[in-house]
Amino acid sequence: MAIKYKWLAGKLRELIEKDIKAGIEKLPTEQALCTRYHVSRQTVRQALSLLEKERLIVRKQGSGSYITGVLSDPDKNNIYILVPSDQQYIYPVILNDIRSELSRNGFSCSICVTHNRIDLEYRILSDLLAAPPRGIIAEGCKTALPNPNLEVYRQLMKKGTSVVFLHNYYPSLPESLYVKDDNTAGSAMLVRYLAGQGHTAIGGIFKTDDLQGIERYQGFAETMRALHLHISDDRTGWFDSRDQNALESHGDTAFLRRIAEESLNSCTAVICYNDMIAYYLLRELRQAGYHLPDDMAVTAFDNTYLSNYGPLSITTLAHRPHEMGTKAAQTVINKMRGLPVNSQEIPWSLNLKESTRN
Repeated sequence: MAIKYKWLAGKLRELIEKDIKAGIEKLPTEQALCTRYHVSRQTVRQALSLLEKERLIVRKQGSGSYITGVLSDPDKNNIYILVPSDQQYIYPVILNDIRSELSRNGFSCSICVTHNRIDLEYRILSDLLAAPPRGIIAEGCKTALPNPNLEVYRQLMKKGTSVVFLHNYYPSLPESLYVKDDNTAGSAMLVRYLAGQGHTAIGGIFKTDDLQGIERYQGFAETMRALHLHISDDRTGWFDSRDQNALESHGDTAFLRRIAEESLNSCTAVICYNDMIAYYLLRELRQAGYHLPDDMAVTAFDNTYLSNYGPLSITTLAHRPHEMGTKAAQTVINKMRGLPVNSQEIPWSLNLKESTRN
């Protein structure tokens, strides 16, 4: 009997691999397995128990045995995660959430840091082509710009790699899946809040070379226009990945000082690309003699530790805790299982703090 149930478990492992590729999420009933493999129900139950211990299936009483997407070869259950950083800003929290959800479902992960550089992204993707993984979760590099690495992503997809983009996506890769922020709606929420507080001269600071920055500007501009508020190029400041790297690596705020002097001098409120920009902008404004928040209301995105770190807490947008990373992991798991999946935009909620007069 022991040999027979182990033999059946081997057959079912093969069936599971085929079913995953076919998008079938459930094994046949116990009775169907008995008939198909000419074994007793006890043998079937012993085999299923073994597969459940290996996390290949989950048995639900009265419903059946569901395929988890995990394969018997551990090397095939490793998901690659490409992010600009694994230590700075939002990434430690996001990565922990992804890792926890993958682990809970029987998968492991490898972190690859791109530093938001297209050449490093290419090197990582090219190495993966030699032995394509089942899944990749990637934050794209400079997604507002043309990217020569899209063909490598396409090759990986053709070889069966499930790719899910995090926080952004490449518009020139329309077949890709993503889990990202609802950026235009987020900016709209901030503009409407500030306008409701009586502000009409609202400025913005946005990033030029990633999709988040473009979408956040789009929501800002469209909502200003919808509220019949004056939109001026003179009140919009822009920065890029080099500026951000100088800020993160060396605390270089020269570009923020320039934006404050050139673009915000006629504003009473500003929407910042993220909490990091807002945090350092508050320092520049205070050094320039602004009395905050009376002279300038400051808002941002992300609700990170930086929004509570300085002498003035920052009004910022937030997601539900653990939502972004968990949804990204769930999406790639379901994609690998062959289940229907859709791209998702995660909505924001407004956290009012000291940087605006509430």
